[in-house]
Amino acid sequence: MTAERWFPDIKGRGRTLSGVFAVGYALTAAAFSLWYLYTSGFGLYSTETNRGFYLLFTSILVFLVFPARRGAPAHRPSVIDAVLIAAAVACIGYWMDQYVPYAMFRVSDPSQWDLAMGAVAIVVILETSRRVLGPAIPIIAILFLAQLYFGPYLPGKLSHSGMPVERILEFSFSTQEAMFGVVTATFATFVFPFMIFGAFLERSGAGTFFMELATALTGRWRGGPAKIATLSSALFGSISGSSVANVVASGAFTIPMMKRIGFKPHHAGAIEAIASTGGQIMPPIMGAGVFILATLTQRDYLGIAMMNVIPAVLFFTFILLMVDLEAMRTGLKGLPDDEIPLVRDVLRRGWFFFIPLIVVITLLFMGYSANYGAFWGTVATLALSWLRKETRMGPRKVFHGLVAGAHNNTSAGAAIGSLGIIIGGVVLAGLGLKFSAVLVEFAGGQLFFTVVLVTIISIVIGMGSSTTGSYIILAVVAAPALIHLGVDEVAAHLVVFYAACLSNVTPPVCVSAFAGAAIAGADPMKTGFAALKFGATLVLIPFSFVYVPELLLIGEPGAIVYAALRYLLGYAVLAMGIQKTEFLTGPIPQWRRGTFLIAAICLLFPLLPGIEIAGFALAAIAWAPSIRTVLAARRAG
Repeated sequence: MTAERWFPDIKGRGRTLSGVFAVGYALTAAAFSLWYLYTSGFGLYSTETNRGFYLLFTSILVFLVFPARRGAPAHRPSVIDAVLIAAAVACIGYWMDQYVPYAMFRVSDPSQWDLAMGAVAIVVILETSRRVLGPAIPIIAILFLAQLYFGPYLPGKLSHSGMPVERILEFSFSTQEAMFGVVTATFATFVFPFMIFGAFLERSGAGTFFMELATALTGRWRGGPAKIATLSSALFGSISGSSVANVVASGAFTIPMMKRIGFKPHHAGAIEAIASTGGQIMPPIMGAGVFILATLTQRDYLGIAMMNVIPAVLFFTFILLMVDLEAMRTGLKGLPDDEIPLVRDVLRRGWFFFIPLIVVITLLFMGYSANYGAFWGTVATLALSWLRKETRMGPRKVFHGLVAGAHNNTSAGAAIGSLGIIIGGVVLAGLGLKFSAVLVEFAGGQLFFTVVLVTIISIVIGMGSSTTGSYIILAVVAAPALIHLGVDEVAAHLVVFYAACLSNVTPPVCVSAFAGAAIAGADPMKTGFAALKFGATLVLIPFSFVYVPELLLIGEPGAIVYAALRYLLGYAVLAMGIQKTEFLTGPIPQWRRGTFLIAAICLLFPLLPGIEIAGFALAAIAWAPSIRTVLAARRAG
């Protein structure tokens, strides 16, 4: 019984490990987390161990818990898994051992062992990605490797002289430019420590606290459970940074509540899906891709997080407005009083859960690195959990937190090596600027159409990838096109990042919406389209970064405040236009709905000087009948 409490069954997609295999997985995962918790607090042992151990441990855990095919053993690793684990240890161990001798003596003259281990490593890394994410990312990686060899046969500006197999293997494996490159370094150094931090927060009861706080704050309002889902996803998203994890963690509670008070199943799943997707853009922690963004733009992470405060607040405000109008239109109420805790009681029980986040933010403001902040945030979580008996993290909870951090990493980490191979293919062939030139040419040099193309491409790529994977690919092939057209570098990368987030809820493949639909028992496609409706501004935000950089705190304070208020009004009139309902009097006729939508376009797409003035006027015209009705009712009363 004691052993089972320490080593419970490990559940993956298609496989559940128990007994000795669960013990082996848990010990490996805990060692993985401990190593990176140590390096985040006390410094890296070496560059090659930092990058090598990350890919090695990730591959081992993936091969243990993700079967190769449907007919593979469901409760234990197969012989193929054991062979792949041995291959991963051999090739990645070889790279860590031989990187320094290679860098000193064998650059451009790799040995036969270098090439052989490189070939094995590519197979291992691609299989790691395939098992977790499906075939899309490995296929893209193979195509980028193939174009290095078949360069002379590529069309137009994308063609190049081609490279021999030896050069491709050397660059992909032996250097720190491809699979062991910047993406792997960023995940190992910054992202994974925050995953451990999030796992500790969750094990200490922070997730439950944020859910109860959201219930206490919004449960009484009309459509209360949907607002609970929105607010809790914003709060929990700050510590999870994963849309699917957010859906699963908070949706199991919020989606049944929404259905119980009258929300349609696909609406309940959609609201949770779009709110959870927004968790990736919610400071202070945001999603894993933002760490990559900070690295690629050479900006500090805190600055990137601060730039996203206004867009994130506006995004969640729009969802709350949409939910409120949906509840008003369909006559939905809030939760019964006996199911709503008092705010003061919730804060009294868990106020200290804010302190670890404050510790992280304070250290970032003091100039310390993000991983150092994650280390002390984790330490603070562990220490503060002892303030209350029910949240106390003893040795078993600490061990489970370490295991959970590593286990949560498998979904995102499985793609990292393959993404590195893709970036290596882009860099070695010089495709980044070439693809950008093609993109700009196809869009006729028009910035607006370039952003449209970037958004469409991100949706297509995102069908088989995570937000982070989509962003990384687009960051090297699409962001330069926007920069070439005069967009600020950080704004260009944020355009790409938000467009990558959009793919989470865009049919036909929308992983967050599928997760919400599964919990709600709803049709996935209907859930995906409903999520797009409730989060329509996610389509518009990339354009706002291009044309209104003030939303990213770029510009004078007065201009920033004006832009934020204009977009707040624009989001409000857009919500009323979409929902065919107005906040004061309810349903509205078609002419008012059309006027609200035109006003929203004028306010949110300032393509012409002064067009927002027309937006203000049209919003006033459409709102005037309701204001007159309310004033007349008050005079009569």
